[in-house]
Amino acid sequence: MSEREDPRIGGGDDDDEEEEMDEAGYKAVKDAVLFVIEVSNSMLEIRPSPDARKPTTDSATSAALKCAYALMQQRIISHPNDMMGILLYGTQDTKFQDDESGSFQYPNCYLLADLDVPAASDVKRLRSMIEDEDEAKKLLVPAKKQVPMASVLFCANQIFTTKAANFASRRLFLVTDNDTPHEEKTLKSSAVVRAKDLYDLGVIIELFPISKPGHGFERSKFYDVCDELPSFV
Repeated sequence: MSEREDPRIGGGDDDDEEEEMDEAGYKAVKDAVLFVIEVSNSMLEIRPSPDARKPTTDSATSAALKCAYALMQQRIISHPNDMMGILLYGTQDTKFQDDESGSFQYPNCYLLADLDVPAASDVKRLRSMIEDEDEAKKLLVPAKKQVPMASVLFCANQIFTTKAANFASRRLFLVTDNDTPHEEKTLKSSAVVRAKDLYDLGVIIELFPISKPGHGFERSKFYDVCDELPSFV
């Protein structure tokens, strides 16, 4: 066997390469998911079930929180290194991370669970909101004015930047029934700029559109412009 073929020669370099591959592989499997869920009068309405045999008592917001809770439980078991967070927008209350002085940088955005490896306290609070209707009603109070999408996306950008800067996979799950958050050109353009900022950061925005009774979700009214960005799917 020649020196080139002998695996014992240059073993130190091979070990270094294996460590680099292991580190890259570890980074590749880590995933950060941020649920961004709208809170509005229509999102809080109880929707009729498409199946008459299975009546529902959930609003769109409540159903989204249940999905987030189910995913959180699944990730804790199957992917314990993954991060999850839940950002509500359109709420009367405002909360952003632990910085009280900077909480009103993003008015009417409420960070229910910061982007992190889920802790027992996160799971407990989310379960309590799902199971205790009175507790949910205290928080799920719509703001009197609409939140600019640019502000919501900028808030999400800040969360990803500070909490999951080195993650190979970063996703934003946007849940809304509002297909026209802005008709004003300036506000729409600002939202597109913020969506592009997320794309530049490597964040994929996955839109989960909710149809209203008698009105299907029309992406062409607003999200068609965002669809031009590879970050929107």
